[in-house]
Amino acid sequence: MLYQKESNYIRQMRAKMEKSMFKRIKTLGIGAFGEVCLARKEDTGSLYAMKTLRKKDVLLRNQVAHVKAERDILAEADNEWVVRLYYSFQDKENLYFVMEYIPGGDMMSLLIRLGIFKEELAQFYIAELTCAVESVHKMGFIHRDIKPDNILIDRDGHIKLTDFGLCTGFRWTHDSKYYQSGDHERQDSMDFSKEWEDQANCRCSERLKPLERRKARQHQRCLAHSLVGTPNYIAPEVLLRTGYTQLCDWWSVGVILYEMVVGQPPFLASTPLETQLKVINWKSTLHVPPQAKLTPEASDLIVKLCRDPEDRLGKNGADEIKAHPFFKRIDFSSDLRQQVAPYIPTIAHSTDTSNFDPVDPEKLRSSNGEGNHNDTLSCWFRKGKHPEHAFYEFTFRRFFDDNGHPYSCPKPIEYEGYDEDEADMESAEHEAGKQGRDLVYV
Repeated sequence: MLYQKESNYIRQMRAKMEKSMFKRIKTLGIGAFGEVCLARKEDTGSLYAMKTLRKKDVLLRNQVAHVKAERDILAEADNEWVVRLYYSFQDKENLYFVMEYIPGGDMMSLLIRLGIFKEELAQFYIAELTCAVESVHKMGFIHRDIKPDNILIDRDGHIKLTDFGLCTGFRWTHDSKYYQSGDHERQDSMDFSKEWEDQANCRCSERLKPLERRKARQHQRCLAHSLVGTPNYIAPEVLLRTGYTQLCDWWSVGVILYEMVVGQPPFLASTPLETQLKVINWKSTLHVPPQAKLTPEASDLIVKLCRDPEDRLGKNGADEIKAHPFFKRIDFSSDLRQQVAPYIPTIAHSTDTSNFDPVDPEKLRSSNGEGNHNDTLSCWFRKGKHPEHAFYEFTFRRFFDDNGHPYSCPKPIEYEGYDEDEADMESAEHEAGKQGRDLVYV
C-alpha cells in the first residue's frame, strides 16, 4: 500500500497539470477576474469546481496578494468546514483553482429563495458557521469576508466556507515587490472608497426587475460582487482601520443571523457608502424590529455579537458563543456534520447545477472573449518586471486524495455518464420554477 502511494506520488510529480486534463461541463458563476465552472477530470471522471482567473486582470487590479492568500490557506487547510483544494496550476494567461464541487449552492441563494429562515433553521446554520469560523481561527487565520455568498451547502445540507481571498494571518509565499511599486501599489480590497460611490459598478439595471424585495436583494448581491465588495457584513473596526483581531469574524456571524431571521441585513442602505456609515454608527442604527417577532435568545445573540470588540461575545473563544441559550437545542459535543440537516438540497444527478443561480448569457459570452495578453501586460515588461514572477509557487497538488486525510470526507463526486443535454433540459425546467432568481458572480 505504501509502495503504491509512493509510486503515485512520483508519477504525479512528473505530470504537469494542464487545462486540457479537465472537460468543462457548465459555468457556475462569473466574476471580475474570471469564472467558476463544473469540470470533469478526464482520466478519473471525478467532478470538481474549477475557478479560472485571468492573470492580466489579477495583476492590473492589484489582486495578486489576495489570490495568493486564497491559494495559501486552501493548500494548508485540511478540515471539513473548508472547501477542499485539490490542484492549483497556471498557464500563460490564467490561474486555475481545482476544488471540490459543492452541489447545494450558496447561502445567499437559499436566503433569496426562502426570504426568512425559521429560527430552528437559523440555529442549525449559525451553529455550523460558528464551528466553521472556529476552525479557521484555530489555523491562525482571520477570514474577514464571512458573508452568505461565501457559505456553501453540500449535498447533505451542511456548510463549508469558501473564498479566502481577503483572509489574513497567513505566511506570504510571493514576492510583494511585483505589486508594491510604481502604478501597482499594494492596495487592500477592503479599501472602501471610490468604487462604492460609483453607481456604474452596479449592474442591477441590466437584469430583470422582479418583486421589490428580491430587487433589493439583487442590488445587494450586485454590490457584493463589485471589485471591492460590500460593507454589509464587515465589522466596524475593520472599516475604521483601528486594528482588528479574529473577533471581526464573529461580528459577521451576528449580521448573518440577523439577516436570516429578519429577512434583510441590519445596515441595509441604498449605497455601500451609506451602509458603511451605518455600520460605523451601529450604536444608533442597529435595531431588531419588533414585527420580526424574534425570540429573546435570538435578539440577545445578535446584539452580543454586533458590538464593540472588547465586549463582543467570542472574545474568550468560540465556546462562549456555543454556550449561548440560542443554541439550547444544539448538541455541540457531537459531530454536527454527522447529524441530519434540517434542509437537504435537491440534487437529481451528479452534474445537477440547479442550486446555483443561472448565469447571464451576455456575461458568459464576454468572459469567453480572449483579450490581448501581451498588450495588456506590456507596461510590466517595460518596467523591467516579469508578470509571471508574481505567481511564483502558485502551483499546488494535493497528493493521495483517496480519503487519506484525517477527517471523514468522500472522494470527489464521480461522473455518472449522465446525458448532458438531458441534464440541461432538467436544469432549465428547475430554474423556470425559481422566478426572480439572481445571478451569481463568484
